[in-house]
Amino acid sequence: MPEKDKNTGYDRKTIITAAGIFIGFCVVTYFLPNIMSAVGTSNPYLTAGVIAAFLILPFVGLWLRGRSKSKRED
Repeated sequence: MPEKDKNTGYDRKTIITAAGIFIGFCVVTYFLPNIMSAVGTSNPYLTAGVIAAFLILPFVGLWLRGRSKSKRED
């Protein structure tokens, strides 16, 4: 079992994963207006799909991570 931090109660791998998700989300957020402009020139409905994916994918990723983590604990 990984050693947990005394202050937070989380192991190092969990903290690194959370930081990676946060940084990835920030990078995509920074470039999102450029992505929307590029996609919107060809199809405005595709732009709505990009925004929907941007909003839904982090939740799906966290849900899948939670499921895999709970299966490992069983």
